[in-house]
Amino acid sequence: MLVLVLVLVVLQFEGTRGEELHLYHREEENVVLPCNSPSSSYPCSIIYWLYYRDTSKTHLEVKNGKVVQSSPRASRLNMDSSCSLTINNITADDAGLYICRPGSESHPSSDGFVYLSVLTISDSDPTKEDFTLRCSLRKYGGLDSCSEKSFRWLDETGTELTGKNYDRSSRQRCYSSLTVKHQSDENRRFTCQFVEGNKVKVEAQHIQGTKYFIYRINEINSRNY
Repeated sequence: MLVLVLVLVVLQFEGTRGEELHLYHREEENVVLPCNSPSSSYPCSIIYWLYYRDTSKTHLEVKNGKVVQSSPRASRLNMDSSCSLTINNITADDAGLYICRPGSESHPSSDGFVYLSVLTISDSDPTKEDFTLRCSLRKYGGLDSCSEKSFRWLDETGTELTGKNYDRSSRQRCYSSLTVKHQSDENRRFTCQFVEGNKVKVEAQHIQGTKYFIYRINEINSRNY
């Protein structure tokens, strides 16, 4: 009987943990992180926003509804009237776990969790005959491992690229690369897609002979704990 009561208590506690959101964005975008705390009745004046790049250290970004000015990102942060946190001009270093907490002494069941993943794209010297495009997704905990088929490369016709010039994502670090030969056609287009659960979460596009044109498919996945 004691065991049954204990199990019920644990299940009830886990069922009241905050909602979890997963956001996918690219560098240089402005991102809005919703305060998805299940305790929505709290005023923004008591809200704390905490940031975890990994499990080693906590960074306080908002205290009692005000941006902490000692934060290195203070000039890019803003909290609106709905307690959502806006980060302007994001970089890969902004990826991580963000927690919206109503008050410094609140119970973990009141926390809202937002995981921000940031896609970046870079290349080797594009003036050479061969150059390499590289896609990477920075997530909570750094460049985490990804499954073998986390990335896809497509040409301008939408055909998936395979072969010796294509390096599937590393199992140890979340990236993929594509070696490209320069051609006279400057309209060649290459698209890198990050895929999870057979769904494209975010994609980046490169057009030969131009700067990068990057766009995203931003999906929010949520589940209650």
